[in-house]
Amino acid sequence: PHFGAPPKRTESLYMKAADNQEPTFKAIGGSAMQRKKSLPDVAALPTVSVKAGTQVMTREEISVLSSARRDQIRRDLEEAEKYRANPILYIFNPYIRDWFSRQQLMVLVLIVNITLAVMFFKLLT
Repeated sequence: PHFGAPPKRTESLYMKAADNQEPTFKAIGGSAMQRKKSLPDVAALPTVSVKAGTQVMTREEISVLSSARRDQIRRDLEEAEKYRANPILYIFNPYIRDWFSRQQLMVLVLIVNITLAVMFFKLLT
């Protein structure tokens, strides 16, 4: 719901220039508009680490993060190798079982439709 006039299609691309600031260009119609930047200025973003609260990451933080990442990659590779060696394990995968539990109604409807289609074709022959 818009209160008053709805925004123009490209209005979000521009921001009003300050009164004391000279605009970089003038839009059609004489109003001073300056185009918004599409990405934030990376140099102005804070680089605060979560653990120590310092401006740069410490060697210990980097070591912990890289070690955790290496462990995660190793676990992913082991899991992929296990599934490659025995594809039946996909059935017992918790993600697949969770998907089937969420799609029980659709699976039931699919089975009923297939059963009805087979019965219909048997009636025809």
